[in-house]
Amino acid sequence: MELERRYVMPTYARYPLALRRGKGCYLYGLDDKKYLDLLSGIGVNALGHAHPRITKVIQKQAALLIHTSNLYYHEYTGKLAQRLCQISGLDRVFFTNSGAESMEAAIKIMRAHGGPDRPEIIALENSFHGRTMGAISITGQPKYRKDFEPLLAGPRWIPANDIAALEAAFNERTSGIVIEGIQGEGGVHPMQPEFLRTARRLADQYNSLLGPHGAVLVA
Repeated sequence: MELERRYVMPTYARYPLALRRGKGCYLYGLDDKKYLDLLSGIGVNALGHAHPRITKVIQKQAALLIHTSNLYYHEYTGKLAQRLCQISGLDRVFFTNSGAESMEAAIKIMRAHGGPDRPEIIALENSFHGRTMGAISITGQPKYRKDFEPLLAGPRWIPANDIAALEAAFNERTSGIVIEGIQGEGGVHPMQPEFLRTARRLADQYNSLLGPHGAVLVA
């Protein structure tokens, strides 16, 4: 702990707990004390810790090839992309390393799709989309943005589940809308089905009206 305090930038406040290993839904400290993991690596360890099948596959792949970058093809990339498209109903996927990188890609898609005359992105109040510059720019909480302003221009924030505000926010300068299906900041706030359906309808409507430079929905 002292080494981290001395040499690691204090971007996150840490609990005074050092973890050594995990098993299933449990974590173990250096003293082997057992903890129930209710964070799951902030949501990324959905399958738990040290799953024997996952561990075996990782060990096997590590002995073959760790990294090649996207300059080359890999035997599993296309298969995984196909499966994700079949499950989601979408046409293509884009692989990233984190949620913030995914948001950056989505913002770039919206901006490129909308063109220079449609820079506005609709997002929700109380939202959180990551800590990169673009992701912070559309995060609907001033406490995350204040130290880094001026940020990306163009976001418009509306209250969650407010259909009237949603309809009023769309205009000919809208390049897209970003929605968390369930907001996790300050509690658990699910989006109402009708709100999501309205967002989909409006995005499709403006995409149709504006031709190739229409609105994109990211949910």
